[in-house]
Amino acid sequence: MLPADTIAEITTNLAALQLEPSTAAQILAAVFAPLLRTEQAAKPVSVRDEFPVPWRRPRLRTRKALRTKNALRPNQRRRQRSREAHDRALAALKVHPGETVSATARAAGCSRTTVIDARAELAREARKAARRKAKPAPTTRNAEKAERRERAQKFLRDALARGPKTVSDIEAAAAKTHVDEVLLTQARADLHVVTSRGNAGGVQAVQWSLPG
Repeated sequence: MLPADTIAEITTNLAALQLEPSTAAQILAAVFAPLLRTEQAAKPVSVRDEFPVPWRRPRLRTRKALRTKNALRPNQRRRQRSREAHDRALAALKVHPGETVSATARAAGCSRTTVIDARAELAREARKAARRKAKPAPTTRNAEKAERRERAQKFLRDALARGPKTVSDIEAAAAKTHVDEVLLTQARADLHVVTSRGNAGGVQAVQWSLPG
């Protein structure tokens, strides 16, 4: 920036020339504009001038902060330790199923309660496997069902071979031969048994007979 006396001298000389105000203004702009640009260019630019918002240095996360962020919560750590101890107890029981609870707990590095729970789980799995093994296959069940139905049909056919019989007599005979009511009803429908009423000792009774 020019000294004050130099600026005063320049303005005095312009006034002495008695120029038009617009002309005097153009001369002053032509004189002072380069000086102002030079001064602005020479001024150092700071970070605050480039970033009008408050600038802060980014915080770098340390390894300790990252470990704290990725660490498990206390309840999660307890569940994880409990599951690991349970798995160790299961492995020890599978290798040495006849060991005592105390010996297994020492070998697996867990509590006696964990070993007892693991042993109960293995027992449940063994019972499920035994039930699945003992459960008959669908084809076997269907074959047994068809065999019982055929046996009921044979019983009813033999019972009615000599003529009509009362329902009470047929049901009594079926109970003796271990033919239940459901199978008897199915056999009656399969053989198209005819129902009628007849005199049995002077009493009207429901009778069954084979068709034809």
